[in-house]
Amino acid sequence: MIALGLSIVVSTLLFSCFRLFPKYGVRLEEAVVVNYMVAGTLAVAMAGPSHAWERMDEPSTAAGVAMGLIFLYMFKKIGECTQKMGLGVVAIATKMSMVLPMMVFMFLDPNDPWTWQKTLAVGLAFPAVRLASDAGKATLESDPDGVSKSSNLILPAIVFFGSGLIDLGFGWFSSVEHMTGDADRLTFAAVPFTVAALMGLSRWAFLPGSKPIWNRATVIGGVLLGVINVGSLFFLLSAYQAMPFPRSAIVPVNNLGIVLATALAGIAFFKERPTRKNLLGWLLAMAALVLLLLRN
Repeated sequence: MIALGLSIVVSTLLFSCFRLFPKYGVRLEEAVVVNYMVAGTLAVAMAGPSHAWERMDEPSTAAGVAMGLIFLYMFKKIGECTQKMGLGVVAIATKMSMVLPMMVFMFLDPNDPWTWQKTLAVGLAFPAVRLASDAGKATLESDPDGVSKSSNLILPAIVFFGSGLIDLGFGWFSSVEHMTGDADRLTFAAVPFTVAALMGLSRWAFLPGSKPIWNRATVIGGVLLGVINVGSLFFLLSAYQAMPFPRSAIVPVNNLGIVLATALAGIAFFKERPTRKNLLGWLLAMAALVLLLLRN
């Protein structure tokens, strides 16, 4: 339970960092690339460079490369969604994406059968994301880009499906067949971080007009984000093996805690004012996640 609790706390800090970036003038794209540089370096250093090199021919490494190819894009979209629509909205869109890996695990694992609770929970998940993604009239009127209400649904949808694919990859390769100790988990985490960092650096180097603009806050924010990111993924991978639940149950347990924590953080520290639709979406999300936990 300790690893799971730490995963929830650290993930909440991750979203809170995104929320604070505009206030301190942190440039999102530059900070995200620095984040991946720091996260990849830190994960390799903690795992041990020699151990990390020895695991380069493992199947999990190839999977990590594939996830790294979408990491940079997804992390930036999560940051944009947090800044434009708030902590509660992005938490729901990110964490309700657990429907995708959960369905895969249940269909492929004969010891984790489909039940009516799961069917009902999946049915509640999608309207929960839709309602929680409603930014409200005030948010839309203050949008400097003039983004319409319907366009504001695109960001949560991208976050929803992209996060689901990433969660599936981490959950699938978290078993003892692929990793047995902390060094294995750190090495696995280092691969997508490093690939995403290299993609970001390549973009700066070869694409015209993509030269980064630096300031002190951006560097500090990126470093802080990288440290938090390593902790978030490491504790999640640890929870998969430490908790006495099937993999399809770990995702909703973790996500329920993060949804609650980020929503409370948004209200308590960022003065977010949820609309009635937001509240209904959060309630539906809570109901869906509780239903998924009942079977355990």
